Amino acid sequence: MKRPLCAVGGLFAAAVFFLLLVIQMQEGSELPDRAVVTITGTICGKEEKISSYTGEKQIVLYLKKEDGRKIMLYLDDAGYKLPMGCILKVSGKVRNFPESRNPGEFDSQSYYRILKIEYSLTDVKILGIGGRENVPEELLYRVKLSFEGILDRTMNSEDSGVMKAILLGDKNWLSDDIKDAFKKNGIIHIIAVSGVHISIIGMSLYKLLRRASMKIPAAAAISVIVMLMYGVMCGMSASAFRAIVMFAVHLGADIIGRTYDMLSAMSLSGIMLLVSCPLYLKHSGFLMSFGAVIAIGYVLPVMPDTIRTGKLKFMAASLSIMLVTLPVNMCFYYTYPVYSIVLNLFVLPLMSALILFGIAAIILGYVFLPAGIVSGIGCHLILKWFLLCCNTGSSIPGNTWYAGHPEIWQVLIYIILLAAFVIIKLKTHKPVPSTASAQRRLDEIRERKFDIIRHVLLFAGLCVLCLRIRPELRITALDVGQGDGIVIETKTANYLIDGGSTSKKQVAKYQLIPFLSYQGIGRLDAVIMTHEDEDHVSGILELFDEVEKYKGAIKIDNLILPKVGDSSKGEKYRTLEEKARELGINVSYIGREDKIRNRDVEIECLGPVKNMITDEPNAYSTVLYIKKGSFKGLFTGDVDGVGQDNLRAYVGAHRDEFADITLLKVAHHGSRYTTDEAFLDIVHPKVAFISCAQNSQYHHPHKELLERLDNIGAKTYITAQNGAITALVNDKNVKIKTYLD
Repeated sequence: MKRPLCAVGGLFAAAVFFLLLVIQMQEGSELPDRAVVTITGTICGKEEKISSYTGEKQIVLYLKKEDGRKIMLYLDDAGYKLPMGCILKVSGKVRNFPESRNPGEFDSQSYYRILKIEYSLTDVKILGIGGRENVPEELLYRVKLSFEGILDRTMNSEDSGVMKAILLGDKNWLSDDIKDAFKKNGIIHIIAVSGVHISIIGMSLYKLLRRASMKIPAAAAISVIVMLMYGVMCGMSASAFRAIVMFAVHLGADIIGRTYDMLSAMSLSGIMLLVSCPLYLKHSGFLMSFGAVIAIGYVLPVMPDTIRTGKLKFMAASLSIMLVTLPVNMCFYYTYPVYSIVLNLFVLPLMSALILFGIAAIILGYVFLPAGIVSGIGCHLILKWFLLCCNTGSSIPGNTWYAGHPEIWQVLIYIILLAAFVIIKLKTHKPVPSTASAQRRLDEIRERKFDIIRHVLLFAGLCVLCLRIRPELRITALDVGQGDGIVIETKTANYLIDGGSTSKKQVAKYQLIPFLSYQGIGRLDAVIMTHEDEDHVSGILELFDEVEKYKGAIKIDNLILPKVGDSSKGEKYRTLEEKARELGINVSYIGREDKIRNRDVEIECLGPVKNMITDEPNAYSTVLYIKKGSFKGLFTGDVDGVGQDNLRAYVGAHRDEFADITLLKVAHHGSRYTTDEAFLDIVHPKVAFISCAQNSQYHHPHKELLERLDNIGAKTYITAQNGAITALVNDKNVKIKTYLD
């Protein structure tokens, strides 16, 4: 076996992966939110952040307890003076990291669990300080702050924020706009401290020491120690740790006169990381970093000659990395930036220059500030070029592929077939061709046949990975807190009924878009606004903003509004009308007995009465009746008052059609003033969905409403308790799934 360590690393990673599938890992904190606790621990990390709530600078301390788990402490500027290594006794209020409550939503709880951070503390009071300062760690922290200060003085705040992320691993100052631009165009990896940094800084230092006549062991030892210190200063991410271990192995090979093997060094670093924390196998940064090395080491050498050495050789490495990291992108981000391979060709060649300009800005900034500013201008020009590339990519239609989330079996099949693509080439390729022309021709024919087979296998793997089976009818009530957001999927169309929240900020960014991306929905046939209250439209306005500034945003074909009199239209109603028309989105209006065309399901509007006049937006809520086979669903928005009276009278007059419906989306988040007994006696739902916030300030759902549903035997699901609620419908049955159960 040529690479035993690679085999061991692969088997170890596979074992960890399957263990993670069958073993429920320890969850986050068992303490309730806002519980007041007193803890003692050692300061093991510090960073400055800008509060997303106040916009003010705050200090975050990481306190390591005796059991090895960490706590985040939010302090004012005084926390800056507390040295690394000292022991703190503090009290404060527990703030647990939020778990994902919808498919596709970022799971903060799992993310921080990987980092071994249990919870955060706010309203912190320091009760005691002891222990000794950890001088090396405190010194590295002070050096990092000093470097950041120089970057602030040698370039503008936007450039400084990017360079702090690229050079020092501090992403707290990176603007959201730049981060989104990099992410959506597939170059977000440039802000990770990784192999590029280590190779430039580490190898430059090593070669400099060697030129100074220092012996190999001493030069290697100093270089590795400096890189370890650099890694610690930058937060020692998985990619940085991998790169430093590989760098150390490389220099170790020089010391003992052995040939450096990149893949064996990578395997060693992977084993070390997984031993320290098996959950890294669920970390996108870990998988991306190691996937890129695997691509360069295994896939690139077996790429077709026309790509690897022909006219497309400049794209060979990017294509190889794409093939390996595609499942990671699909599992964690659900989309793929189509033009990222091309964009990276214009970005990556300048990364070395950007890092060198950044280092020069820091060094020269200490010696002579104007010289540092000149280097900062070099950074500025390169970063401007990067943003120009991103803006160009974002302006091209079709720049985002909404791939959706694959199942585990699809990923495993793809990995097996990709491995076969590599292995077949390695086993059948003869590096030294036969001297006999006839034999050489036979070898070429044989190799060409195997090339066809392995490319067919690779194509089959891609087809399996990208396969998405459309549901006959899938209805998902998303947990958007105090608000509504319902996604309807059929074989041929996708609809969003409302999308807003008053308890969650940027509900489109953090709940709606992630869910749609997770499902592989890149186009909405219609967005249906039931009424104009904030908790139903805030996310729709966000979606429109995305469409306006980003060509790769989720497309919206139609906006459907309730057909009411002009005097009933409020500010948000008119804003949505105008914005949709500006964006080229067709605007239509719907009232009682109007139908939405769909060949898979019947969608009929039961309310409002056409051209209704009312001062209450809830009263004119759009009420939709969806029917497929024996399934009957009723979606009532926030209908109440005269709107509820009209609806009750209408369904009562058509009792045969609306009796014993399958699913009722309860009006107004479960308010006691809606969905009365008379209405329930008519529709008599088997299942009821209620969308409301945890610990709602309105105390939704109200006890009286729940009792009414219980009295008729309806099975009730509440987003505040169950997270997203999904009804999978076919002609035979309905299956209800909840995200948190």
